[in-house]
Amino acid sequence: MSDTKSHKFGKNPFDKGKAADSDSNDRKNPELDELAPQIASIVGTDKPSSDQAELLKKYISLKEIEVRDLREQLKQFQSFLTKTSLECDNFAQKNRELLMDLESSKRHEEILKSELFEQKQKFEQELAIVKNDADEKIKRAQDYEIQINELNVKKEDWKERVREDLKRIKLKERELENKYELLKRDTQTLLDSKDKHLLELKNKNDAFELEMEALEERLRASNTALSNIDAKKQRLVETMKLSISLLEEIDSESNKKAG
Repeated sequence: MSDTKSHKFGKNPFDKGKAADSDSNDRKNPELDELAPQIASIVGTDKPSSDQAELLKKYISLKEIEVRDLREQLKQFQSFLTKTSLECDNFAQKNRELLMDLESSKRHEEILKSELFEQKQKFEQELAIVKNDADEKIKRAQDYEIQINELNVKKEDWKERVREDLKRIKLKERELENKYELLKRDTQTLLDSKDKHLLELKNKNDAFELEMEALEERLRASNTALSNIDAKKQRLVETMKLSISLLEEIDSESNKKAG
């Protein structure tokens, strides 16, 4: 967790403090360690010797150097603490912002969950409708399949009937073709006979026309003769009338004379 935060917010500031402690340990004077037992023996004496005084001075000088180092380290630690405090404040602000973002994310998540629940209910309703439609379509498809099977059976029956009808039609066609050939031959024979008969009739007609012309000529001659006979008859009638009239006059005169 600390490694994650150090990567997220920057280098861990406590690493710097650890490095400072390591530097202070490195800067310790080995002479102090050597002088420490001697100084401890001198502290219990009332009047130290000149060598001991020099040794104390040297020890004090070394301690002053160590104090300066410690003060420097204290300043560094104070600066480090100030920086760390600022970084902690920044971290706290960022944490507050993260918490706000988290709360916002939670609210958004709740909204999304609510919308998802509504969408799920809507989807389930639509799915139920689609399922019902699919079941209905499947049922209709099964009915259609049954109808198709029945139609296929009827189709095969019709095909068989059509084949039988085609056979009968072909037989009828052959019969009609045979009848047509016979009729064609009979018709040709009849036409040939008709042409011959027409030719005979034409010849007879020509002979009849000649005969009619002869009869007309004879009729004209007969008419002329009848006209002559009628004229003679008329003249004869007139003559007979004149004769009768003369006879009547003679008879009248004879009766008159006899009376």
